[in-house]
Amino acid sequence: MRILVSDTSVLIDLERGNFLQAVFGLPFEFAVPDLLYERELRHHGGPQLVKLGLRVEELDADGVALALTYRRRRRALSPPDSFALALASSESWTLLISTQKLFCVVK
Repeated sequence: MRILVSDTSVLIDLERGNFLQAVFGLPFEFAVPDLLYERELRHHGGPQLVKLGLRVEELDADGVALALTYRRRRRALSPPDSFALALASSESWTLLISTQKLFCVVK
């Protein structure tokens, strides 16, 4: 099954549009890095997202180093965004984004 790494903004937009149930019913798996989950989702709907099937993935040492490299190169990137980018990149998964800062890095 194809795995899609999401930034927080995508999940918030899906929730606001009342699309979470439908999206998690698609033939994809959705993942976020653990740092993003802990900082932005754990106390803001995160447990519900995990029940729907959200995967919370831990970056290995190389993945963390990659995230820090992204962050050093683009100071405008938040740590959660740089970790999401590193997770998608290191695992060759697709990154879902809705923030301009992250879009500018990946285009």
